[in-house]
Amino acid sequence: MSDIEIRVLDNLDPISEFGQKWESLVQVNPASGFMQSLYWTQAKKLQGLPSFHLGLFQESNLIGGAIFYTSQKRNGAGLLIAPEGPVLSWGNELVVEQSLRLLMDTAQFHANELGIMAMRIEPRLAPPLPNALREFGRAPVDLIPQETLYIDLSPDEDSILAKMKHKGRYNIKLAQREGVTVHQDKTAQAVYRFHSIMREASARNDFPLEPLSFFEHLATALCPAGHASFFFSEHEGDTPGTLLLITYGSRATYLYGGITNIKRNLMGGYALQWEAMRAAKEAGCDTYDFYGFDPFRDPNHQYARFSQFKDQFGGDVVRFIGAHDYYFLDNLADAFIKVINESGVNSGKGNLNANLVATVR
Repeated sequence: MSDIEIRVLDNLDPISEFGQKWESLVQVNPASGFMQSLYWTQAKKLQGLPSFHLGLFQESNLIGGAIFYTSQKRNGAGLLIAPEGPVLSWGNELVVEQSLRLLMDTAQFHANELGIMAMRIEPRLAPPLPNALREFGRAPVDLIPQETLYIDLSPDEDSILAKMKHKGRYNIKLAQREGVTVHQDKTAQAVYRFHSIMREASARNDFPLEPLSFFEHLATALCPAGHASFFFSEHEGDTPGTLLLITYGSRATYLYGGITNIKRNLMGGYALQWEAMRAAKEAGCDTYDFYGFDPFRDPNHQYARFSQFKDQFGGDVVRFIGAHDYYFLDNLADAFIKVINESGVNSGKGNLNANLVATVR
């Protein structure tokens, strides 16, 4: 095996020739996803979150890498975070071992300038934990849901419907009979209508919602590229619900959605999901990711309230290894001392823990 080299990749444009090579690499990797996309990087940049991009090369060919996002605090207690990364050929143990070591060493080399003490990764890998991650420890916070529900979109529509629970099929047809329609809007301007409905759904159903600016930045970066679109259920002038769909590679992701208390008996939520699945299939996706699912119905689980609804669409429960951290021991003690000096002895530990969380979604 020829040696693997690593390079820092600065400000890649996703529509450039090399940027398209990176995008293609991410899109075909089942352990990765849109959060390793250069378009997602653009959205994060608009939100003020810096990125650090490393590329892995073998005989001058791009074979992998990772886009990390960094906290903005420069006291040495920050993290490099790679949601759905790194992008590696996880089936080749020798390549993975060498690639991870290069990523770890390069991240540590830049640790002081980046103000970090650790790196956090979270590829979409099923358990057990790969041997290559033996130096990593389980992170206290996951970046993407550790358990989710995948719907197979590769069969024809009748077959997809046949695999759903009876209630799921019934409610989709009920919505159709009652005249509920679903409109897909691929423009970034649709974000304002979307967020207005989501605010109402959030208030009435008591779930947290990101500010409008978060969705504005996402739409600005992803909608023109065709990776994000909004869906609205409609009935006689009312809009009972909405949904945000991400399509990237062969996977579509139901990232956000909400239903108001208007005409809930018309089952507009089922119509939304079905039309989003149909649109994802038409876009070339063979997997629909419900982005979070609790198969055990734990009332304390963050997805407990929505899992019963998602379960009506059938699908397969998928579990990942979760986020894992690698600490740069040479930087850890220095970072802790800096935080204590800045915050005082009594509050040092709490502030250190707070610095470990970066907004990547």
